[in-house]
Amino acid sequence: MAIQPIDLSTMYSQMDNVAKFSASQNKIAQVVNQIGADRVAQDTSEKSKTVQEVAKEDSEAGIINKDARNGSSGEQMQNKSKKNKDSQEDETPPKQYEFTDPLLGRHIDITG
Repeated sequence: MAIQPIDLSTMYSQMDNVAKFSASQNKIAQVVNQIGADRVAQDTSEKSKTVQEVAKEDSEAGIINKDARNGSSGEQMQNKSKKNKDSQEDETPPKQYEFTDPLLGRHIDITG
């Protein structure tokens, strides 16, 4: 059986379609990867901004007052420690489940 020119033209057009489809799938995968990388970069920049904001709020910690105390008074430090303890107490411990056999104790082996 010989290959006709019409068969070759059909095969080449189908190969072209498959190549275009494959190239479009590769581009889609690259775009999705780029979007994921952009989101990760945005998340890390947001996290770094929040850390810097907390550092700005705590800027008085290194200043020594006239009465030879640090920038935040002892009462404020105690309030902060109480808040930390309260937040730790608010976290409920994980529930523990006990699995029991409903037939436990119902069958007694007296044959020994």
